[in-house]
Amino acid sequence: MKCVICGCPICGQYYYDHWGNKVCAIHVTNNEVARCASCGQYMVPTDSTGDGRALCGVCMSSVVMDIEEAERLKKYILRKFLEVGVEFSDKNLDSVNIEIVSPERMAEIRQQPVNLMNKGITLTRSFSGGFGPIFNTKARLEHQVYMLSYLTRVEFAATLAHEILHIWQNENGIKLPPMKCEGLCNMGAYMIYEDMNSLKVSFFKKSMVESPDPIYGDGFRYMLAEREKHGLKRLFEMAKQGQL
Repeated sequence: MKCVICGCPICGQYYYDHWGNKVCAIHVTNNEVARCASCGQYMVPTDSTGDGRALCGVCMSSVVMDIEEAERLKKYILRKFLEVGVEFSDKNLDSVNIEIVSPERMAEIRQQPVNLMNKGITLTRSFSGGFGPIFNTKARLEHQVYMLSYLTRVEFAATLAHEILHIWQNENGIKLPPMKCEGLCNMGAYMIYEDMNSLKVSFFKKSMVESPDPIYGDGFRYMLAEREKHGLKRLFEMAKQGQL
């Protein structure tokens, strides 16, 4: 059994990651080891992204940094959603702008301190028009999606699926408490993890299932239980009908 940092046989206390990589405890104590900001594997510290995040070679090779790839992933996600009855009046969401931003810019948008767990945010604005209520016209909604830079393809797709379900909830006037709202959106992310072919998927799925977060973690586990009882298509029907 060898340490992935120093290459020496491990004697005494050690740590290991989801992938079975083992490191001497002294390296962790001395801050001589980093964990990949995407897949969590132990690695030699490096500033892969220019903003302090370390990415392993496999993850770095698959990051999404251009809008063309983001648009392709959006179309893929919409096809998967269509299979379970999640549709949009703007079928391809052509009107939805996607922007890839730095952690600092993401924090500025969210008006919160930098937090690398914040991988996406959707802002929706409503335009009802001057005489909308009189003529019973539906408010027009505009959506802007911000995605964190240097997300791997599978993580980017799952995060974007989460954000697109926020749009779906907004477009359909679905009002859920935060736990159920975020849990439903996380179900969209989980759908993508289940569908995409990636060696890293097992880590992301495990992280979602075991998340201690009272909103995102508890909310997702609630939706997972509902899916097991009713099926995925019925789950979204229930959301639309106010039955969650």
